[in-house]
Amino acid sequence: MFMKATILLGCVLFVSVLLCMIAPLRLRWWWKALFCVPLGAVSFKYQLLYGLWGGHFFRPAVPMWLELVTHWLFMSLLMLVVVLLVVDAGTLVVWLCVRKRVKGFRSGVNKLHFALLLGVLLCTAWGMHQAFALPRVREITVQLPHLKQPVRLAMLTDLHADRYKQAPFFREVVARTNALQADAVVITGDFEDGSLSELGAALSPLSGLRSRWGTFAVHGNHDYFSGHAAWERYLSSLGIRFLNNEWVHPGNGQLVLAGVPDLAAGRDNGTPPNLRKALAGVPQHKAIVLLCHQPKLAQTAARYGVDLQLSGHTHGGHAPGVKQLIASFNDGLVQGLYRRGDMQVYVSNGTSLWSGFPLRLFTPAEITLIHLQPQQ
Repeated sequence: MFMKATILLGCVLFVSVLLCMIAPLRLRWWWKALFCVPLGAVSFKYQLLYGLWGGHFFRPAVPMWLELVTHWLFMSLLMLVVVLLVVDAGTLVVWLCVRKRVKGFRSGVNKLHFALLLGVLLCTAWGMHQAFALPRVREITVQLPHLKQPVRLAMLTDLHADRYKQAPFFREVVARTNALQADAVVITGDFEDGSLSELGAALSPLSGLRSRWGTFAVHGNHDYFSGHAAWERYLSSLGIRFLNNEWVHPGNGQLVLAGVPDLAAGRDNGTPPNLRKALAGVPQHKAIVLLCHQPKLAQTAARYGVDLQLSGHTHGGHAPGVKQLIASFNDGLVQGLYRRGDMQVYVSNGTSLWSGFPLRLFTPAEITLIHLQPQQ
């Protein structure tokens, strides 16, 4: 699915820039063909890097500097197409109004396009810097029916340990989380992008997570590309309790905390999500909080009486323009607090993100402190 999506996206990017920027240039056809070579390489960078260097599709075995450069160019291309769609729509209106009176209008548009390209390259470079920044604490308040006393949950998600984010990064994440003095820590998947032998030490600081009731987690889609069973055994040894289609009564028992595996579980012989099983036997008149990596299960969860679903996966949409695209694949749920029927859904920006698309513009990484309050 991801492979097909990236091929389709690559085609859209290539054709868009070809038609908007390259074809209108007053150059010989072979110059235009020459420009198409780097454009094609950037548009299909996932397939190109994976095909030439091997490794895993999510993490090709390429030198770090080359990976960062190709990420920068690809994200710049994506942002450029978004900007071009907006700018060219306005330019078309202007052209229709003034084409009989203004000479050299097309030349001016070409200059505008290349100015936009330069601006996008600089903006994306800043977005990459923000992508690797440590998360800040974000606090939200959610009122739940059947809750008798306030509860504080510290939420982490999309840790994505890899060669860029190692133990020092996660040691600081743990320190910031512990400072919140939460009743429980919850982690909604995507722990890593690599094997246990490669990245086990990177996530070892998670053993230092502290809260009154403990740490609870579910797997994300990326976890099923790296041997989720071995990772679950290791992370469990660090004190993390995985909720695989099950629920628990943490602490004083007034709250039901349930969890389901990710929709991608079948890729790695995992157990698929089963909300009926996950919530079987839940006592009545208890506030139910569901951990679910992908927010798109919200409509189904609402029918099972869940009061609050906590999800990640979207990284907050990364940036304006990209956010709307990601929302379309996640039932409109991409960032912040939503309501689906009687249920509320909180989608975190992510504590980190996948380094295959390291971009953050106006979507800072977060550790979320969720204040659960009795409904007034």
